Amino acid sequence: MTRSSRPKGTQDFVPPESIKKTRIEMLFRELATVYGYQEVVTPTFEHTEVFIKSSGSASDIVQKEMYTFTDRAGRNLTLKPEGTPGVVRAVLENNLRLPCRLFYISPCFRYSRPQKGRYREFYQLGVEAIGESSPLVDAETIIFGATFFTRLGITEFTIKVNSIGCRHCRPAYREKLLTFLREKQKKLCPDCQTRMEINPMRTFDCKNTSCQLLLNDAPLPKRHLCPECTAHFEEVIDSLKSTPFNWKLDEHLVRGLDYYNRTTFEYVSGVLGAQSSLGGGGRYDYLFEEFGGPVTPAIGLAIGLERTILALPEGSPFNTASRRNLVFIVWTGPAEMAAARELLNILRQENIPALMTYEPVRVKRQFHLADIAGARFCIIVGEEELKGNLYALKDLITGEQSIVPAEKIVPTFSSLRLSSERI
Repeated sequence: MTRSSRPKGTQDFVPPESIKKTRIEMLFRELATVYGYQEVVTPTFEHTEVFIKSSGSASDIVQKEMYTFTDRAGRNLTLKPEGTPGVVRAVLENNLRLPCRLFYISPCFRYSRPQKGRYREFYQLGVEAIGESSPLVDAETIIFGATFFTRLGITEFTIKVNSIGCRHCRPAYREKLLTFLREKQKKLCPDCQTRMEINPMRTFDCKNTSCQLLLNDAPLPKRHLCPECTAHFEEVIDSLKSTPFNWKLDEHLVRGLDYYNRTTFEYVSGVLGAQSSLGGGGRYDYLFEEFGGPVTPAIGLAIGLERTILALPEGSPFNTASRRNLVFIVWTGPAEMAAARELLNILRQENIPALMTYEPVRVKRQFHLADIAGARFCIIVGEEELKGNLYALKDLITGEQSIVPAEKIVPTFSSLRLSSERI
């Protein structure tokens, strides 16, 4: 029999990595809730046109990376390569009242070359502030992501920010850039030669070294902003100046999607190597119109879960494989098993994580099973303990043992209760 293996570009989240994943997601949910966001869950696949409308036909996502298939009814469907388009479609289709703030935690799929921190199936943590046009919302969104990383213990990151203008100032800039690119056309890579005619700013996102060198002399979007865009971006920058986070202006930053306008931003960390981006986002004030909706200002960000895990420092509590708040019940013989089961049910009814083995194994083996389970405490249910209406309690981290009256066993573990908001 041949051993099965996972598809290329995917990964298994097994303990302790799955624990890290859960903790990070829970922190993200908590922070998003504090900032006034509510969770939205969209389908894993959408009609393909949803992503063509949003990402743009010139983007690498549409041209090279989408997992697209035809179902049995002949519909053209695509596994979502990012979260925002599905959220926009859901807001319109469900007639959500605006303004609204939504967050999501979702698997996404892109066919790209797998490398460290880059997978074909990956997880995005995202927020979308929809119906809000103030530059202060732009700054708050940027600060949200920076705060999230900081609370994880990630401090070695820089926020890159830029403005790429609006539909009023961009046409004139587009012509200036296009004139420049046509003069250099033969020196551009084949992809950029295609991009330049569809969306010339897309060339700034090219990873080809020779193209990057050529674009050092290209006209830059921030230097051709209209007065409204200039004032908008200045207010974003003024807000960032009052924060403790490390940020810098990057006039070449356009991000890899066609729907952005005005503010764009990205979080980068040197600890990740070549794939330095932790996430980013920008304003997309025209995307709802592309979907047939009304004029709707919006801004969002998306964070890569896998890269976030890689960026966790050794000292971060989110990067430890510490024992979980689990109680393992050890019973000493067949007569004590019924009492152990009764205690197990009592603890679980009180939302105290608890486990025991039903196999007739020795006490030493049960302690070993508690270790495998990553339990923090063991409660010993023995003949002498039952006679005295007592339990022996052992802390598997400190090694300390104590005797606890049966009626106090639940209060003893009240601080270990799990809820949907804490792990």
